[in-house]
Amino acid sequence: MGGFARLVEAAPRYAALLRSQYWKPDQLAAYRAKQLEKTFRAAARIPFYADRFGAAPQAVDLTQLPILKRIDVEAVSRSVASIYPPDARFVGERSSGTSGPAVKFLFDSSHQAGRNAARIRYLRMTGWNPLQRGAWFAGQRLLAAPDPDYQAIGELIRWFAFVGVKFFPTATPFTEQVDILERTQSLSVYGFPSGIDGILHVLEDTGRRLPLLRRALCGGEAVDDSMRERARRLFGFDVSDNYGSTEAFIAFQCPAGSYHINAEHVLVEVVDDTGREVVSGQMGRVLVTTLENFLMPLVRYEIGDYAVAARGECSCGRTLPRLSRILGRQANLFRRPDGGLVSGWPAVGTLREFPELKFFQLVQKSFVSFCVRYVADRALTPERENHIRETLREDGLWEAAEVAFEQMSDIPRASSGKFMVTLCEVPR
Repeated sequence: MGGFARLVEAAPRYAALLRSQYWKPDQLAAYRAKQLEKTFRAAARIPFYADRFGAAPQAVDLTQLPILKRIDVEAVSRSVASIYPPDARFVGERSSGTSGPAVKFLFDSSHQAGRNAARIRYLRMTGWNPLQRGAWFAGQRLLAAPDPDYQAIGELIRWFAFVGVKFFPTATPFTEQVDILERTQSLSVYGFPSGIDGILHVLEDTGRRLPLLRRALCGGEAVDDSMRERARRLFGFDVSDNYGSTEAFIAFQCPAGSYHINAEHVLVEVVDDTGREVVSGQMGRVLVTTLENFLMPLVRYEIGDYAVAARGECSCGRTLPRLSRILGRQANLFRRPDGGLVSGWPAVGTLREFPELKFFQLVQKSFVSFCVRYVADRALTPERENHIRETLREDGLWEAAEVAFEQMSDIPRASSGKFMVTLCEVPR
């Protein structure tokens, strides 16, 4: 099924999502309980889950079920294939492998319709129109010839590229990205946050402007507050983020700043190290249970991300559950000597205050040593290095930490095109 057909298939779901995002909490809870029961019935047909759960679980049993790890996914996939004829063909995608082994996920039409409808809800909320001119920067592998590991997203890319959107490699130098936006007279730009940040650097350094640009959308990496502030100053509007993954389209950011979970599509838990749900404002591991994939359901799947939980209503009026912040992978969080994790985003905001750091990555080498890898026109002087060290320490980085500097001509990205602005190399 092609990208256009998938969008047509998603249209009724999209219309339903426009209503359900304003449902009363009890109405949403009843819908999710019904979808969860259907998910459990689908899981019971798969030998992997039948052995794992034993007696058929009910919706109220969810938080008592074991957590599904990434290492288990291939076993689930093989178990699904075992109940179909050997020549059966499935729609699937392989994870990027940015933070661990790449694994294959299988999808049915109901999951794809729900995911695409949720994507459309997010895009249309921002004012995006596929018929309008736009430039999207994506990983090279997605833009290459059709790849069996990226069937679903590849179909949508080929469809969007047929209308107003033009796709370009995310590895395109940032000055050329600005040239592309000017040449194509784009009204919208979509890319990784690090890519949007690179475009902002070019505008800041050259004084160039993009007067036709009306919206900037991003996803795939965590967004820090300092980048948002610069976007408001240089673009004249805020950046709109979304939280998607190979497994599902998890959440989207509304104009009020909340990350609303696509609760009709997935159920999300934010839990501590014991698997218990954390309180509002606390950081925890993200667990995902799919509610529309009855071919290969994921039940309490630890996706590998960390987020900050949120409770209460959003001023935008949407009643969907919320996350207040997406922090990224465990590899993006710094580790304390006691084993606790802490976000490096305050330090990133501090480093962005130094304009000579055109591009940088903050790496934790040990519990008490860090390295700032950076791209700049010239090496930092010892005096400037000391100034940055003191500023980092004052801003919350461990007072006793050693901070080294390493100038580089380029800082490599992952094979997916994603960039890790914070990276922990301390063994788990």
